[in-house]
This record gives sequence, structure tokens and C-alpha cells, in this order.
Amino acid sequence: MRVTATLTIVAAAAFLAAGLASGRRASGRVQPSAPDAHNAVVASAVRGVLDSELAALASSLDELANAVGADDRVRAANAFRAARSGYKRAECLLASYAPLTVAALNGPAPDSDGDSPPPPLGAPAEFQQLEAALFHPGARGTRPGLQTMRTIAITMRNQVRDFRAQTPMVSVGDAELLESIRAEVARVSTLGLAGSDAGEPREIARESADALDGMAPLAATAAQLARNSAAISAWNAVAVAVRAAAAQLRADPEFERADRLTFVATRERAVTRALGDVRSALPPSRFTLRRAWRPEAASVFDTAAFDASAYAPEFAPASSPALIALGKKLFFDVRLSGPNTRSCASCHDPSRAFTDGRARALTLSAAAQSTARNTPTLLNAALEPALFADQRAGSLEEQVARVLSSPAEMHSSAELTAARLQADPADRAEFANAIPGHRDTAVTALGVRIALAAYMRTLVALNSRFDRAARGDTGALTASERRGFTLFMGKAHCGSCHIAPLFSGVAAPAFVSDEPEIIGIPHDPRVSRPVLDADPGREGVDHIAAHKFAFKVPTLRNVALTAPYMHNGAFVSLEQVVEFYDRGGGAGMGMHVPGQTLSAAPLHLSADDRHDLVAFLGTLTDTVTARIP
Repeated sequence: MRVTATLTIVAAAAFLAAGLASGRRASGRVQPSAPDAHNAVVASAVRGVLDSELAALASSLDELANAVGADDRVRAANAFRAARSGYKRAECLLASYAPLTVAALNGPAPDSDGDSPPPPLGAPAEFQQLEAALFHPGARGTRPGLQTMRTIAITMRNQVRDFRAQTPMVSVGDAELLESIRAEVARVSTLGLAGSDAGEPREIARESADALDGMAPLAATAAQLARNSAAISAWNAVAVAVRAAAAQLRADPEFERADRLTFVATRERAVTRALGDVRSALPPSRFTLRRAWRPEAASVFDTAAFDASAYAPEFAPASSPALIALGKKLFFDVRLSGPNTRSCASCHDPSRAFTDGRARALTLSAAAQSTARNTPTLLNAALEPALFADQRAGSLEEQVARVLSSPAEMHSSAELTAARLQADPADRAEFANAIPGHRDTAVTALGVRIALAAYMRTLVALNSRFDRAARGDTGALTASERRGFTLFMGKAHCGSCHIAPLFSGVAAPAFVSDEPEIIGIPHDPRVSRPVLDADPGREGVDHIAAHKFAFKVPTLRNVALTAPYMHNGAFVSLEQVVEFYDRGGGAGMGMHVPGQTLSAAPLHLSADDRHDLVAFLGTLTDTVTARIP
């Protein structure tokens, strides 16, 4: 879903500029470089590059406004493409230092004052509105008229001019420049290659190349001003690598069928290796907050690129072998349930990739069975900023509390569990050893939640065959699986919502946004006239009408092991899921789906396409690296 994905781009920008809001350790930013003479020179030179790019972008938007005003569609189309190119060239620094400008140009504002209702999920941003009006005027939906289009273009131009006036205050030292380029490379290799904010395949290739080209003069400038030979060599290598990557994208005449894996495993890795050399050549950077994508990992595809503790709340202590062992023991303990009949593992069975194989979880309350949801995997759940299908929990600790207290799930509470365990001297000793400082009342409700969450944070599995291929071992995938990845990121449009490398709704480079989607899941797809499943999804939590039938985008990692699929288990196989998307979701099946964010247009996948897609999804399986009994 390409338009909605712009939300994640904006959230990433806001993150880099301001860090996370209060309440979590989840992410952070590099501290400004020391205000020495060298960094002042670097900042001045980088500002010069940025100012030149912004001037070109403002000029293109001005030309676009004038062409639209004159009703010259050919001239307007050329100006639009020039503006998109200018935006992409400037995106690296714009995303880091001007998230509100990015929002105005390419997505909704990252923060709301709460006074206005949120726009519908997937509402098009300004660039996307203009693109639809200029290139797809006959498409379904309301398109802006000439005057509205001109107003949009002028507003965008003014936003760029406003930020350009503020660039003298932008201070970009070596460390900040490295972080901005690193983030943009992640954006291109995940969101960019999936066409999250571009249209036709040739535009995806061209705009991704523009973004890469925009980083080359920044790296070259840093090389000219570097303080040692290692930094000079590394920055120059970055400039060479991004230019080579951009050239390959532009050289491929049929990008839709171009092998995305080869690009990631060769070109992206060449850039990120050079960025790693830059980091080694610079003085150590200090980070004020923890973040999911480790700062020392040059690529989002690297081994150990993610910190599973990043989304832990402030009160959660650092993990330890004793705490993990305690959490694992509790995970299999039936005393956590009110009737002493089930444990966490009863529904999250390790032998089933921590699912239960049912369409809907088996509830303790018969009355709740009809509204139960499919049990999601716990593998990689630690790398999700929001949990449950309706995203009602913001941490694993909160998830534990909600599950324990649910009459349908465990019919207990963290407090009741703590009281039961407190009565056992052996349990008290284990808690006292794992969570020091509470020896008088060793077992607490908070301790129960902390221990279980610590164990679940060990269930990170990011060493699938796909991961090994993305890290350079391209022979780890068959030709069919490689074609499947290309389809996933291209023609099938899967990668716009299930975003690499986590293949969930959590997007690079910030990994803090997880936009729900409305795709129109049927209650029973087997009938001739299916009806929409009645579960309200996210609306049932936040009571926002625009979020009715919206659900969290689940990870596709280990998806070959976690059937059946969707929040209600409507589909029993991946083949059925692919067919559903191929038809255009619920709306494509003929159902009325208010606010569907998935395009209702059929994908026209061939039988071979479907086979290759399913084959690729199988490469995301990894249950070996997680700590599974």
C-alpha cells in the first residue's frame, strides 16, 4: 500500500530529528558533534550542498504551479518529475532535519495536536495527490481540480522556501552526516525499492537512484574535509558506492523484473560496508537513547542489527541469564492461569513457531469464542512497537498483563500469579536471584511481567535463508525464490506494507511506526457471496471511525509455519492469501469495505508468479536462532 507507507517515512524523519516520545527506551539519536573548527567547516559545506538542492526543488515546484495554472499538462508532468527528483536528492538531510517539511511534501504530519480528526488511513499526501491528478485523472475517486492542484504546488514550494531560510541554523558534523546517509540507504533499500511512495516501476528505479545520487556530493564533501586518511578513503568509497548503485538502477530498462536480491546483496552492502569504515575512522559517537536498529550496524540486513530490548519500558531492568531462565519457566507454568489448566505455551506452542495452529484461539470462556482472534507468533514480537492485532499494548510487559487478566485467555492476573508463586519458597528464591532488591517480598506482579517479557525478548529469529542471501550469500535462495522476492518488492506490492527487513509494518530507519491497514478480511471466504468480518479492529481500541476494520500488519517471518492466517484465521494456506491480494482484497472480492487502504485493483499475477511468491515466503523461516525448547 504505497501511500500509507509514507506515514512510516515521516515517522522515521521525526524520530531522527527528535527521538522518541517519553515512556520508552525504544530509540534515540546521536548527540551533536563537538563544536570544534572541523565540524563547523563540515557543517558549512554540507549546508551549501543542501541549499543548492532545496533551491532546485523550490524552482521545480514553482514551475509546476505555473504549468498547472496554465493548464499545460505536458509541461506540468515534466515539472512534477523534476520536483520528485529534487525531493529525492534532498531527502537524506530533509528527513533528518525537517520532518515537518517532509510531511508537507510526502506524507501526513508526524504529530497531531488532537484537535482535528485523523485523516483516513492511506490518505494521499501532496505529491501523491498531484501525481494522481496529472497521470491518472480517470482513476476511481475524487481528483483535485486545476486551482486546487496549483494551491498544493504553491504550498509545497513555500514549505521548501521556509526551511531553506532556516538552513543556516542546521549543524551537520561528521557523526550527523553519517547517521543521515545511513538512514537514507536503509530507506532506499526497503521502502524505496518497494515503491512505497512512487508509482510505475521506472519511477521507483529513477527515484531510488535520485536518492542515492543525492548522497554522493555529501560523502564527497566529507571526504574533502576529512581529518585523516582513513576517513578520506572511507567517505570517498561511500560516494563511489552510492553512484554505482544509482547507475545500476538507471541502467535496468525493466526494473519491475530486476533482481532486487542482487541489488541488496551487492550494491546496498557495498555502500553499508563503506559506511562502516567511515564509522571506524571517526571518533566514537555517543547515543542518548537506545534504539531498535543498533547504531553500530551499518545495514538493516546485518547480523545482530537489532536490539530486542529497545522497546522495553523504562522500568524493565537489563536482562540477565537468571531473569531469562525465570521467564522461560513461567512461560510453561499452568499456575499463571486462573483455573491452573493452561500456560502461555498452551496457545504459543514452540513446536508451532509459538502459535497454536487454530483459526481462532481456544478461549476459557465459551461466550468469548466467537470473537476470539488468531494467535500470532511470538518470534520477533520483541521487535514490534505495538502488540495484539488491534495494537492495544505498547510493550511485552503490558501484553503479559493484558493476557493474564483476560477472562478469555488466562482468567487470572499478574497479582494473583505473584501471590501463588510467593507461597512457594523455591519460587521466592528464584525471583530474589533474578530480580535483586525485593528479597522481603520477592515475587511481585511487576516481577512476573518483567520475567516473562525478558524471556520473550530472546525469541528473535533473524537468520533465515533470506537473511543469509541479503548478506551476500545469494546462492542461499533458488531462482524461484529470488523471483518471488522481486515480485514481493515490485509487481505484487507486498513490500510496501510488509516492510523489509522485519517484513512487518515497522519501517526503516526509525522502526517506531507501525501503521495499521484496512484490507477487507471476509468472515468466510469459502462462500459465494462473502461478507466482511465484523471485528472492528483498531477502532475498538481508539474509537476512531477511520480505523474501523484496521489491523496491525503482522510480520511475515516464519509465516510458512503459522497457518491459518489473518486475524480471524480466514485463510488456511499461503496460496489462499496470495489469491486474496491478487483479487484486490475485500473490495476486489465484491464486498463493501469502508476506507480500504489496499488497492482494489487486481494484481494479475500468473500461476508462476503466485508459486514464486509463496516460495519466497518460505525463505523467511528461522526457528533455529531463537531459544526454543
